[in-house]
Amino acid sequence: MPAAKKPAEEMPIEQRYASFMQALRIGDKTAAESHLASLRRALPADSLSLQRMEAWYLLQDGQANAAAEKYRAILERVPGDEEASINLASILVQTGQREAARQVLDEARRMHPDSEDLRNALAGFSKGKTP
Repeated sequence: MPAAKKPAEEMPIEQRYASFMQALRIGDKTAAESHLASLRRALPADSLSLQRMEAWYLLQDGQANAAAEKYRAILERVPGDEEASINLASILVQTGQREAARQVLDEARRMHPDSEDLRNALAGFSKGKTP
């Protein structure tokens, strides 16, 4: 007899996160929402990790404006955060706000001058690509 599957609430946080990310990767919105709900119950509302997951979910779900607000909230807490800066800049470019996107990336680059990811995102501007 196969082992019973553990309810999400009994899974370690890391495993719930991995399951959430896997569900997003394969486009299983129902599973992603379920894992995110489980993580919301397990983590404090002001958890930076939870805010990142919510922003990523919103972005993958096509809710760019809501995702942008989440990324802005992350940047208020962690100025220059590389991931939030790159994702927010990408959203801004997609909505025609190229100069605002460049400013977000420039600010992050000032705080993380050795970041290859930020360097690549900024280089995308000179090639006319989305960061």
